[in-house]
Amino acid sequence: MKNVYEQCPIYETESFILRLVKLEDAEDLLACYSDKDNVSKFNDDFCTSDFYYSTVSDMEDCIKFWLEEYQNQYYVRFSVINKADRKAIGTVEIFGGEAGVLRIDLSSKNNTEESFGEILKLAIEQFIDDFEIGSVKIKSSNIPEKINCLESFGFIHSKTYRTEFGYHEYNV
Repeated sequence: MKNVYEQCPIYETESFILRLVKLEDAEDLLACYSDKDNVSKFNDDFCTSDFYYSTVSDMEDCIKFWLEEYQNQYYVRFSVINKADRKAIGTVEIFGGEAGVLRIDLSSKNNTEESFGEILKLAIEQFIDDFEIGSVKIKSSNIPEKINCLESFGFIHSKTYRTEFGYHEYNV
């Protein structure tokens, strides 16, 4: 088993490349994180921020924090790179353990069921093994329009994990 904190994996889907977030992504990612309506759909449970940023400098500070968290082996924050134009269109966060929480933040233009599903499929096929996850949890109360997609991939409403926040889970 490889250690994802010694060498961060790079993943590829039909439409996207997921690689460790970089400071150079700040300007692209600002399009995702400066949209108040879009940010309201992101999971900020137990986070130090609400993920709304209005300047490149603020976005860079956030990326520095994510990279520090990666160095401390808490989680990985991947940039989602659109293969069509090579721009970062959002991020994905995952960490290992019995309950691996998955966060998928995509820009409003790219936050489609198809893109969301493509990343879910990758999470199931790759993250579970690479991050040694017992089950994948994703907050669903903030994205009711994605529940059908979650359930089509085998996620079920969690009756045990952070029930007050509304999560779905994929059990291995």
